[in-house]
Amino acid sequence: MTTRTKIAGAVLGAVVAGALALVPLTDDRPAADGGGDGGGSLAAGPAEKEAVPSFTATDWVSYGDQVAVVRVTAEHELREPDEGADTDGAGTGEDYLARTVDLQVKERVWARSGAPALPSSVSFTADGWQVKDGARKELGSPDSSRLEVGHEYVVTLARFSGGVWSPLGSGGVLPYDHGRVGEGEFQGRTVTSEAYRSAWEARAVPGEEPPVASRTAGKPSSAVREVLRGARPDATAARYPGLDPVARYRKAAGGASEPAETFCSVAAPLAVSEDGRYTPEELAAVLTDLAALAGRDAAPLRAYAASLTAGDGTAAAVDDTAREASVARIERECGTDVGELLPTDV
Repeated sequence: MTTRTKIAGAVLGAVVAGALALVPLTDDRPAADGGGDGGGSLAAGPAEKEAVPSFTATDWVSYGDQVAVVRVTAEHELREPDEGADTDGAGTGEDYLARTVDLQVKERVWARSGAPALPSSVSFTADGWQVKDGARKELGSPDSSRLEVGHEYVVTLARFSGGVWSPLGSGGVLPYDHGRVGEGEFQGRTVTSEAYRSAWEARAVPGEEPPVASRTAGKPSSAVREVLRGARPDATAARYPGLDPVARYRKAAGGASEPAETFCSVAAPLAVSEDGRYTPEELAAVLTDLAALAGRDAAPLRAYAASLTAGDGTAAAVDDTAREASVARIERECGTDVGELLPTDV
């Protein structure tokens, strides 16, 4: 997967920590529909990368856990203990007021295999307000919905470390009033699905996967489900289903700070102690990667992987001889107890 800088903004849910440098947008900036409510009231967060990519179907199936239609039922001010005005601006009187939102789950659209169960309602930290000299302006992430009370959205949710549920990122929130993607609140304003689609098509980058937003604008949630069913997760991310989205993305992104993968590092998530859950296809993908690192002993790993994808994933359908040889190979080289090495999510 190509690592690229995502659309800037504050990450929904406290995934990226740190203070926000608020920059008000000009009052005459064009709305996606040429008008709507709240004109000129929205400020923007800083230009920085989000913790997890969230715009494409590949992003959603690689790092998201659940996709649902939700309705925002309430919002609350969130003041930190002993919070005071920002004094770094030489007495400007600027402050940031955080906000939490309550969401009711109305429809479950898609779930990653082995994903944690989604509760019927979730609450998390969202973009709040800029307060200056007593005047309040809504804060929003560029090219994203703000999550306003009374509106509905299609949201890709993930359970982050500590068990906190939150949208995957700003690209994982789609307006969904009236049962159509792109209808409703976007950037603090009410937009139509036609204007929403046009706004995303204008941002298209040739050669890159288009965002879910532009692929499903004007369509019902079932279209989102079909797009996700046809998407393939990042191969590296799929090997670490037990990690939270941020840790999974770091594995997939790699980079200079990541050590080169070895046979045993790839096999590590298969350990019984890791309590990972794998579909036959996911287990086959790991075994295929292991075969590429196994040298002349790769044949059993490849044979077992092939039997997993050819059959139904049950113990009776797999190549048992190849499975036992694969277990012996991994345990002999890595000292890792992988048990029977059968799929655990069938």
